[in-house]
Amino acid sequence: MDAIFQRLNSLMAANEALLNSIATKLQQIESVGGGSASIEDYAVDKNYVRNALVVDTNTETVYRVLTPYTSTTLAYDIEHGFLKLVGFESQVVTMDHNPTQNEIDTLPDDSLVAVYSATDAPFVPDL
Repeated sequence: MDAIFQRLNSLMAANEALLNSIATKLQQIESVGGGSASIEDYAVDKNYVRNALVVDTNTETVYRVLTPYTSTTLAYDIEHGFLKLVGFESQVVTMDHNPTQNEIDTLPDDSLVAVYSATDAPFVPDL
């Protein structure tokens, strides 16, 4: 019976050493600034760090934080170049205003911007 407990104790010590080694490697990765792939919901009045990923819960659009800042509103933050578009459902982006240069700069390549007005009459094709 003593041999079984000695073997079990030895295996537990080896597992503890392996877990400590993994923990040390994870701490090294985190200290370099990597190791996080989480996307959080965008929130107003929140301090964001560079490269954090946030999602607009209304449109399921993902943005990357370009510089450390405190959020104001999603529209303001995009317009002023704090957020860069990462992913969205299609390559067509709709806006209810002419885009600013900052907004254009934050769009992915090959995006189509469609500017619309809620007061425009709907399109009716000639038949």
